[in-house]
Amino acid sequence: MRIIVALGVLLAAASVPAVAANFSGKWTIQGAGGRGAGRGGTALTLNQVGNEVTGTMGLRIDLGTTSPLNEEIWGGKVEGDALSFYVWVGTDQPVKTMYAGTLSASGDEITFTVTRGRGASPGAGSAMQMTARRTK
Repeated sequence: MRIIVALGVLLAAASVPAVAANFSGKWTIQGAGGRGAGRGGTALTLNQVGNEVTGTMGLRIDLGTTSPLNEEIWGGKVEGDALSFYVWVGTDQPVKTMYAGTLSASGDEITFTVTRGRGASPGAGSAMQMTARRTK
């Protein structure tokens, strides 16, 4: 009887899906280019529900108010400890900027590979590395 119960517990535990990393929260990206990134970095706010992520990124400064203009993130997806999304940068002819990142084991850093270019896809255009740290 004990063997049957133990087997049932093992099967139940094996059927529980692996928990995806939690990317929700406020982050600061260091090394982010673009106008207005400044010394304080670029603010990134993420909201994860299941495997989908929404949020905003403060990419540039409004010259009239010196406040950051937040750009909406699009296509946010989580697979395990990996996050991907893109933003459109610019007003006249926006440029698609792709972000592909991996969450650290501590959950406090995301290492991004950022690709910019018209219709950017991972591996296309110029790529650079950036690190986001969770704001506490």
